[in-house]
Amino acid sequence: MNVKNSTYNSSELSQEKTSTDDFDRIDYVDSEGNITFAGNKGYATVIKTKKDGHVVLEQYYDEKGELIVLPAGYAKILHVYEGDLNTEITYLDAGDEPVVISDGYDTIRRTYTDAGKVDIETYWIGDEQVQRKQGYWQYQRVYDESNRICELRYMDQDGDLVNISSGYALVRRSYTDSATIDMYFDENLQPVALKSGQYGKRKETVDGTAITTYLDAAGEPINTSRGYAVVKSEGTKTLYYDKDGNPVTAGYSQFGIERVNGQNVYLDEAGDRMLRIDNVLGTRPYLVLIFGILATAAAVMVRGRVKIVFVISYIIFIGIMTIAYRESGERRAVFELFSTYKRFLSSTSLRQEILNNIWLFIPLGAALYDPKHRFRWLWAVALSIVIELVQYFAGIGLCELDDVFSNGLGALIGYVAAAGWGSDPNVVQFRSN
Repeated sequence: MNVKNSTYNSSELSQEKTSTDDFDRIDYVDSEGNITFAGNKGYATVIKTKKDGHVVLEQYYDEKGELIVLPAGYAKILHVYEGDLNTEITYLDAGDEPVVISDGYDTIRRTYTDAGKVDIETYWIGDEQVQRKQGYWQYQRVYDESNRICELRYMDQDGDLVNISSGYALVRRSYTDSATIDMYFDENLQPVALKSGQYGKRKETVDGTAITTYLDAAGEPINTSRGYAVVKSEGTKTLYYDKDGNPVTAGYSQFGIERVNGQNVYLDEAGDRMLRIDNVLGTRPYLVLIFGILATAAAVMVRGRVKIVFVISYIIFIGIMTIAYRESGERRAVFELFSTYKRFLSSTSLRQEILNNIWLFIPLGAALYDPKHRFRWLWAVALSIVIELVQYFAGIGLCELDDVFSNGLGALIGYVAAAGWGSDPNVVQFRSN
């Protein structure tokens, strides 16, 4: 097969499966049959090695056929069986060594019910049982008479219910002819609301459209703090509605999103793409480069008060690109430096994100150039820190130390570029003499 280096959402691609007695191979392919990287999955190909009819090893590859480390931190999964029951799952790095994944463990150990259903999962690093990042030590599935899951229990090391980071300790699940309903309870078995305000959710598929409806304590639709009660997803599009079925905005102005080439494109009330600069730049990476070069040239050439206007306008533009039109949610932060850079070569989507973060601040760094104040580019770093803090406290994005580094690197590049351009230091001051 041909290989195409591009990033898409898996819903934009087809799966091509090849099976033998020894392995299953699944490739994500585009409409032309080219193996294509599925950005939301983190890989283009998975090969599952089988023994006695059971998958014993999973390995993940990029669109070039090279072994890849997934965003969670592993490249392979090893399965161990007792008879037909998969009792142990170990995550491996590219060198076949156990690796602690992002949730805080390297191995899952399972017990089973008499009916052969997974019962309790525990989490380990080597021979030491550990707590998952979400706050629990054990996870149990409880089944009804039809062997369908009716409860999900999150427990501490002693087997007692414990509230996890999402705010609940128990999920009770029920079923209708077309839907699955989950309701949340705390460690005292009292109904509990999540941070967004819902006490539960109903999931169903109608005519190919996946519908999630958020519920109050009585099981009725409720508008969450994010502004919507219903999320409808069909193909690559996701749209938001209130409890009365009316289209509603999520974040600031978008009524939905569409995944295009691995990027979010924002939609209007009719489900069409909005005419916005982030929509254009996000789906056409080459325009980011062109825009960055032109904006940097403008930053170097403008003079006097015009430069002040440029800086203010560009800071507003950065705010629009990084803060505005974001959907609010839980506060999330990653303070590990270079956590994304470690996957720069293996992840097309992360590589594009890092480069975009660098390019975004190059023009600002160029505009801040002043040979009498050689560290003025650090103002851009301060702006980046403010943006990350706003994203964190407002719950409108992932607060990452890597983003500050990328933005700062871009500002420094712009500053050095402006110095090399040979700007006249007498006309780039922010104050008149």
